[in-house]
Amino acid sequence: MKIAIIGAGPIGCYAGYLLAKSGHNVSIYERKKEIGLPIQCTGLLTADFDQFGFDKSSFLVNTFSEIEVNSSNKKLVFSGKEYLVCRKKFDNYLANLALKAGAKIFFGSSFLRREKEDIVVAGGETGQEKIISPEIVIAADGPLSNVAKSYGFYLDKRKNYYGIQAVVRGNFNPQRYRTYFGKETCPDLFAWIVPESKDIARVGLATTKNPRFYFDKFMLGKNFSVMEMQAGTIPLYHPKQKMVRDNCYLLGDASGYVKATTLGGIIPGMKQAQVLVDCIDNGKDYEVELGTLRKRMNLHLRLRKVMNKFSDKDWDSVLKLLGQEKVRKVFEEHTRENPLPLVMKTLFREPRFLKFVKYLF
Repeated sequence: MKIAIIGAGPIGCYAGYLLAKSGHNVSIYERKKEIGLPIQCTGLLTADFDQFGFDKSSFLVNTFSEIEVNSSNKKLVFSGKEYLVCRKKFDNYLANLALKAGAKIFFGSSFLRREKEDIVVAGGETGQEKIISPEIVIAADGPLSNVAKSYGFYLDKRKNYYGIQAVVRGNFNPQRYRTYFGKETCPDLFAWIVPESKDIARVGLATTKNPRFYFDKFMLGKNFSVMEMQAGTIPLYHPKQKMVRDNCYLLGDASGYVKATTLGGIIPGMKQAQVLVDCIDNGKDYEVELGTLRKRMNLHLRLRKVMNKFSDKDWDSVLKLLGQEKVRKVFEEHTRENPLPLVMKTLFREPRFLKFVKYLF
């Protein structure tokens, strides 16, 4: 089939690689002139990333063995393997996989509009318009997707987070990254310090409003030297978001497939790409086949709604309960990609967590 993918980010390129490998005629259109810039992501990945079988040597920055969680008055350290990648190198790695599989990538090519079954892109130095007639269009052009808008996917109530991150110099434990929870620190999410090495780290946070205010507040009193500032928009998953309309499919951030608990979107997006390619190859219903992933995303969203109602005192209480050995082991045995076993096993071992169920209502 002739397939046009709009957006050469990691999810678009991974889908392009899988589709080209399956024998499809794949063209990827990217409005920017290079892949991976500007950087708008921390690049932190759970151990579930191993399942994709990538050679990490070209893009891996650091591997963590510990995760530190902080509330106003408590600190807790978990054991667990996680990865930090260079997003520019990682995105280019996936783009090269797509190219080697036979996909074509057109840089400086912006999606302009839909014209019935066709799409119009503009590219080159002159910005000349070109009509493309693909059998399938895949929107992988990020949280503010022009393709999704053009095809009528966009929900009026769709919400986004706004993240700010700095690359800083300082003194860090390269084996451990840190997270900070609390209304005073970062309402709606959390702040983070993720070391690249013993003297360089990525420091940031994301909120639905006033991210710069909370970022500046978080940076107060820290002996960091800012080397580079980064910012990005991250979609909040919406359970009523449709994924297919006419010959267009949504993928990755364009579809809002981001974990609402942590705003991680790379692994969910890549799993979503695998489902989409299977559907295209075998004539399956994309909406139906996303059922398992959708259930996970819905649970992440429910957990986020609960956490958003936590007071700083609640966060202290949560960390106290999580610090018990019987509960800690659950979080060290499971990643946060699939929250169901985390929730069920945690409630079984420590029923006092049920007191937070009230925040569901």
